[in-house]
Amino acid sequence: MKAIKYILTVRAGDRPGLLHLITGVLNRKLIPVVSLTAAPTDVYDIVLITMEVEASERALEPLLLKLENIVEVYGAEAVPHEEAVCLRSTFFKMDKEILSSPQAKAVSKWEAQIVHMDQDTVLLAKSGSETVIRRLYNELEGPYLMAFSQTDVITNSKLMGEGQSSVINRLAA
Repeated sequence: MKAIKYILTVRAGDRPGLLHLITGVLNRKLIPVVSLTAAPTDVYDIVLITMEVEASERALEPLLLKLENIVEVYGAEAVPHEEAVCLRSTFFKMDKEILSSPQAKAVSKWEAQIVHMDQDTVLLAKSGSETVIRRLYNELEGPYLMAFSQTDVITNSKLMGEGQSSVINRLAA
């Protein structure tokens, strides 16, 4: 069965070793992780872990059940990458000469922000979908692009904003 890219989101209580437990499950199932990010939520000590993974549809359900068996995990979901609302942030380190070049139009066209400037370089930042980031990169690629860095993906998960009551309901079940 063919592996496709999914956005896997895990809502869990934060504790040392949590990422090790989660990635251990993926490793045992031989599911490659393309990217991973963990971030605090508005609820104290609850984190949202978002991963891009490549898995077959058949492997997905047992994976989610295994993840939800981890004591600290309150919920896990997987959405096909093409159906997920995703956002990335990027930095483009550019030679300062770009500002007087024809490529400077791409900076305003794609609404990239200048976040730092020094004597020789300009640091641009842009948040957006993978497609938007790729298009901006393609327009900036050339003699002025010195470096590029991109964050992992964040997504609009149904697990975002779940109240503590969902934790209590799950533990009571």
